[in-house]
Amino acid sequence: MKKQAPIPSKDDITGRLIGVFKDLISEGALQPGGRLPAERELAEKFGVSRSSLRQALKVLEIMGVISQRVGDGTYLNAGAPSILSEPMEFLILLDGISFHELMEARLIVEPELAARAAARATTEDIAELTKVHTAMERQRADSDAFVELDMKFHETLFRISGNRVCTMMFTMVHRSVHKLMAMTASLVDPEHTLLFHRRILAAVRKGDAPDARQRMIEHLEDATGLLARTAARQNEARLLSRLSALALKSES
Repeated sequence: MKKQAPIPSKDDITGRLIGVFKDLISEGALQPGGRLPAERELAEKFGVSRSSLRQALKVLEIMGVISQRVGDGTYLNAGAPSILSEPMEFLILLDGISFHELMEARLIVEPELAARAAARATTEDIAELTKVHTAMERQRADSDAFVELDMKFHETLFRISGNRVCTMMFTMVHRSVHKLMAMTASLVDPEHTLLFHRRILAAVRKGDAPDARQRMIEHLEDATGLLARTAARQNEARLLSRLSALALKSES
């Protein structure tokens, strides 16, 4: 008896459709700023259901590739080609990569990047990293600006490390954990984060690669611990809320 081919999941179809969009853009069939054909026409052209097409369009909209305007249609954004060139974004959106996995990846790689930055930093590199850190010191009261500068501090280290592949990959990882970084910043006083950054900066200034590696490990382990404790408290709060709701229901 002949085995039936497995029915592709919606995620498989979404990934395939996004690949088709990438090809159409690279071939020039879809132009930035241009309007996409109607959903019915696209679904027929791609040989998929309209619900599968809508899921792919929703992912593209979240990524900033397209804009869906009510009553007007769907348009390809100006920055679509550059956005679609970032495979890490697809991985995170389509494969359900967890924040825990992202933080684990940071712990595996970022300490080594910090070590290489310490070993390779020029006078100009150290001046740039110091400038970012000083800006963080001045923006303690503005949480949004503080988090942006926090990311810039790490991304500057990536660049100084001298490995362009890791710089591209981990800049994308960083942008993907933006909400996590904002959450950890809200859990502690800014001085807590600045202290870890000062230690990393001091190691880079000295050109001490082992110390820079260790200081980055300490920084990321601290952030991971903060997030784990927050998640536990949130789960406990949800459980208590659920139990209270059940108690009220049984009394009524």
